[in-house]
Amino acid sequence: MQQELTALQDVQGMYEWFQRMRDTQPVWLDENSGCWHVFRYADVNTLITDSTLFSSERRQRPFARPGTRTSPTGEKRERRTGRSIIAMDPPQHRQYRNLVSSAFTPRALSRLSHRITAITQELLDQARPAGQIDFVTDIAYPLPTMVIAEMLGVPTSDRPLFKQWADGLLNRQLSDAEFFRPDETAAHNPEMERLQTLFEEMSDYFEAKLEERRLQPRDDMMSALLAAEVDGEHLSIDDVISFCILLLLAGHVTTTNLLSQSIRCLDEHPDARAQLSQQPELIPGAIEEVLRYASPVWRLARTTTADVTMAGVTIPKDSFVFGWLASANRDERQFSEPARFDITRTPNRHIAFGHGIHFCIGAPLSRQEASIALPMIIQQLPDLQISHKEPLQLFQGRNLFGFQHLPVTFTASKPVAP
Repeated sequence: MQQELTALQDVQGMYEWFQRMRDTQPVWLDENSGCWHVFRYADVNTLITDSTLFSSERRQRPFARPGTRTSPTGEKRERRTGRSIIAMDPPQHRQYRNLVSSAFTPRALSRLSHRITAITQELLDQARPAGQIDFVTDIAYPLPTMVIAEMLGVPTSDRPLFKQWADGLLNRQLSDAEFFRPDETAAHNPEMERLQTLFEEMSDYFEAKLEERRLQPRDDMMSALLAAEVDGEHLSIDDVISFCILLLLAGHVTTTNLLSQSIRCLDEHPDARAQLSQQPELIPGAIEEVLRYASPVWRLARTTTADVTMAGVTIPKDSFVFGWLASANRDERQFSEPARFDITRTPNRHIAFGHGIHFCIGAPLSRQEASIALPMIIQQLPDLQISHKEPLQLFQGRNLFGFQHLPVTFTASKPVAP
C-alpha cells in the first residue's frame, strides 16, 4: 500500500485509490512513516472538527526549527519560531484568528469587488489578443496574489518572488516520515535545508516591510497586525511575520487552484460550460461543485490527544493523522453519484475548506474572486480549451491539488474598450 501511495501521480489513480481505501481500509496506518490516514467523509469531518481529540498543534516543522541562522547582512541570528493559527488549538486559536477575521467579513469583502473586477479585466485584456496563454501564470496566479498583496500592503510587483516561494514550498520532496517525524539524520536533509532557506527568505522580506510599517504605519494588514494585541500584549515580530507568510500563501494558493480546476472541469464537461454561458446565475453552485469534485486541498493533518477509535480501528494517542478532504468529498455515503460533475448539485455539503474552528478564513475571499472572475473568463475567452500537447504538470506532494502550468487556447479578440 505504501508503494501505491508514493507512486501515484495521475489524478484518476488517486481517486481510484481513495475509493479502494474508503471501501477496504477507511482508517489506515502507513507503517513506513508511522502516520495514519482517514478517508471517509464522516471520519474526516470529525477529525477536522473535534479539536479536543485531534489537535492542530504539531511538532515544530523541520524548516522552522530552533537554532541559528545567518542573516542577509552576515550576522548570526536565532531561527524563526513564529506561531501560526493553523497550528493552534483553542483558546489561543480564537484569539489569534480574531486579529484578521474582520478583513474577511462579507462587508469588508464587498468593498473589494470592484478591485477584483478591475484586476481580472486587466489580466484578460493582456490575454485576449494572444489566443493562447498559460492560464496559471497569466490569470489564476496573478489575480488572487495581487488582491492579497494589496490587502497586506506589499508591492504587487513582487509577484514573481511570491510565486518562487510558493512553488518552492508546495513542491517539497520530503516523505511524510521526514516532514512530520524529523530525526537527527533527517535534520540535515538537503531538501529540509532548501525549505529552511525559503522560509528565512520570506521572513527577512516581511521583517523589512514590517520595519517600514513600524516607522510609518499605513492602512494595511501589516500595520494592523503590528498594532494588534492579545491579552494586552503586542504580538512578537516572529508571530507577525508568521501571520504575513500564511496570509500571503494561503490567500492566493487556494484561489489559484480553484480557478485552474474550474477551467479543467469545464473543459472536461462542455455541457456544463454551455449551461453556465446561458445561465450565469449558476456560477456559485458551479464553484461549490468544483470545490467538491476537484478539492484544491488534498488533505489536512492533526495529532490525536487520546486513543481514538474510528471505523473499528483504534488510533493511539500522539499519532499523526491525515484527513483526506479529496476522498471525503467523493464519498458515496455522503454524496449521490460523487464521481459525476453536477453544477446544480444540492445539497452540496463538501468540506473542501475544512470545517469547525479551522474553517479556511479566506474561503469567502476565494469564493468571491472565483464568482467574479469565472463568468468574465467564460465570456471574454470564447472557445476556451486546454491544450493537451504535453501532459499537465501537477504540484508535487500530496497536500494541494493544483497545476504548475495550464496551457489553454481560445479565439483571440481585442481588449475591452476603456
